[in-house]
Amino acid sequence: MSLPFTTRVLRSQETPHAAGEIQDFTALLPASHRTKHDDIIAPQPNSEILARELLVERLNDVQDWLWVCGRPMPPRALRYRTQLSSCRNPSFDYQVLNSRDIAITEDPGLHLVWSKNRIFLKPIPLYLLEPDFWSAYIIHDRKLADCARGFLFSYTALIAYHSDFSIAKEKGLLPAEVTWEGWKALTKEILQNHCYASVNPRYWYGELRLSRLNKVYRFRKGFVLRGYSRVGFYAVYADLIRDNFAALATVLGYVVIVLTAMQVGLGVDRLQSDEAFQNASYGFTVFSIIAPLVASVGVALMVVIMFISNWIVTKDYEGKRFSEMGVEPFWRGGTERTERSDTLDRQK
Repeated sequence: MSLPFTTRVLRSQETPHAAGEIQDFTALLPASHRTKHDDIIAPQPNSEILARELLVERLNDVQDWLWVCGRPMPPRALRYRTQLSSCRNPSFDYQVLNSRDIAITEDPGLHLVWSKNRIFLKPIPLYLLEPDFWSAYIIHDRKLADCARGFLFSYTALIAYHSDFSIAKEKGLLPAEVTWEGWKALTKEILQNHCYASVNPRYWYGELRLSRLNKVYRFRKGFVLRGYSRVGFYAVYADLIRDNFAALATVLGYVVIVLTAMQVGLGVDRLQSDEAFQNASYGFTVFSIIAPLVASVGVALMVVIMFISNWIVTKDYEGKRFSEMGVEPFWRGGTERTERSDTLDRQK
């Protein structure tokens, strides 16, 4: 497999590294990294860390349903040309023209995923702009290479104009070392070497709607309570109860209107003798009494199930995490032995 680009945007073209010189690629990595067991480590350029940085396996698991969540087209630019009826002249504008604020994420699975008034974007890591890093750690792994190619390709669509470039710099999506001229040269080379068959199928699609991703994960993968991501979910149970009862109040408003109309109808001689109308009025009256109670119980039951589920998951995670950390919760009346106390005992 060939490199998608050879343009060096992080350093001068006139000062390449000498042949055979060993480079410190750790300077291109984050300051720290959270492992899958939630330990914090100093990152090293290895397949495990790069997999967590680049792979989009959760989206690939529902690849055949991504058409429900978005279109198979490149994402729209950070500032794209549009003409709104409320605007006097066509102008370049932010993604927030669609009421979308740009939210920074380091999760590749949330890159280009949007929810309500925000779109999540993963900044371009330094190491993805270094050809030598590609040669050493990425190009030999087909999965990593396909995801990395697709990720960079998405940015060639996001940053098309200088106005997009300015927004990317302002939001921290591009490294400070990258210039507009360097970005244009890099984009040109990436597009010349681009082929959809050589990028991860997730990047055949642009922006994906989080609400629909959640529904796909609930019905296709069985994650009924959590869906694809809890990012756009309720932060507290009070918000969940408020929103559901607000929807219930809207429905009840319509029910009141119907009951009032039926009450008026029952006072009309023509309808008083209409058996079908009498039966319909009776049935709807019973429904209007029972339905709100059932809906209220349903909302309460959903909150209780979510609370119990979260409690079980949290307690289970806590036990596993303490075991991995090598400590014990001595404040719960058990043994007071911890790693720190063991160390102090040995020192004594």
